[in-house]
Amino acid sequence: MKHKIQKVELFIGVIIFLGGLLTYGLGVHQLLPVPRPDLVVYGTTLIGIILIFMGCDIFSKPTKEMQILENDERNIAITNASLANAYKVTLTLLVLVLFALIFMGYMSKVVFFSIVGVIAIGQITWVTTARYLDKKM
Repeated sequence: MKHKIQKVELFIGVIIFLGGLLTYGLGVHQLLPVPRPDLVVYGTTLIGIILIFMGCDIFSKPTKEMQILENDERNIAITNASLANAYKVTLTLLVLVLFALIFMGYMSKVVFFSIVGVIAIGQITWVTTARYLDKKM
């Protein structure tokens, strides 16, 4: 399952990266009616590179000792606790940034509803995963 997700990340990253480069190389960014076409090229290229780096872990082969440590219950519990803490911090900072942008006047409706949507999706995912794991375990 882990390798399948990494393959998808790598594939999508390559497609987005090449799409970003092609929009610049073929001059398609001049035909698109966007206010800042240079940001389209930079943004798609950067997102593609990030996804490629996220999927590149598929090429590393863990040693037997690394596999044992990875499957150790204590390490799994520590990893889960740290991920839960990181999620809480990220969500709190996202809400604080949202309110800071609103009060400074830099917030548009599209950005506001995008950030609120991301927060809502994260919360819905957390609740559904918790219920699923509660029933399963």
